[in-house]
Amino acid sequence: MEADLDQQQDLGLMFAVLITMLWLITLVGCLSLDIDSIKIATLIPLVLLRTFVQTGLFIIGHDAMHGTLVPNSSKLNNRIGAAALLLYAGLNFHQCKSNHVLHHLLPETNSDPDYQSHPDHSAWRWFLEFMSRYMSFRPLTILVIGWLILIILNPSRDQHAVLSVALFSALPLILSSLQLFFVGTWFPHHRNKNNSNRQTPRSLTVHPLLSFAACYHFGYHREHHLSPSTPWFDLPRLRQRSPLSQAA
Repeated sequence: MEADLDQQQDLGLMFAVLITMLWLITLVGCLSLDIDSIKIATLIPLVLLRTFVQTGLFIIGHDAMHGTLVPNSSKLNNRIGAAALLLYAGLNFHQCKSNHVLHHLLPETNSDPDYQSHPDHSAWRWFLEFMSRYMSFRPLTILVIGWLILIILNPSRDQHAVLSVALFSALPLILSSLQLFFVGTWFPHHRNKNNSNRQTPRSLTVHPLLSFAACYHFGYHREHHLSPSTPWFDLPRLRQRSPLSQAA
């Protein structure tokens, strides 16, 4: 059991380093490109790649919230998680962790800070209220300062610098927030007349490769709620073993 824990920690740290390095390399590389010479067929994959690695930063922070990133050292675990969420969107690790603990303890109730129980219950209204809870003055200020620094450091130093930062930093964050919300919050937790009495969130019924592409297996949400201590990269194995998941 201890060997498995050490292996999970090694893998978790390796993936965290890899995702962070990809985030930094793609950011610097994309901001160095000449916007005028980029064709739309190249631009779209670059934005999607930046979105995917941006989401990866949140996934690192999410595992840290559960203490699974560095289970043998809570201090290091929390520091890495705090850094990942700061890079992701200027988010406060302790606030996010406090809300996430409530989300797991009291899912889909009025005490769940991530749940929308308004009668309207539209996905977009839920998304806006969800974002307003986390994107307060502090993270927005951090983001704006970060984007201004990127604009100043950009070699072009003209309107192209603003466009580059908008395309390769701001837009990926917006798309990432939509990805995380719809795959990891709205889809698994929204209720309708056909599933109002279910006891656990639903999961995506897709191949692990599609699940990884969708949101780092965040869509295997039932498995995550059944075993919050399982790291994101191990959720496919948990889903394969779980009778509940196979019946979903």
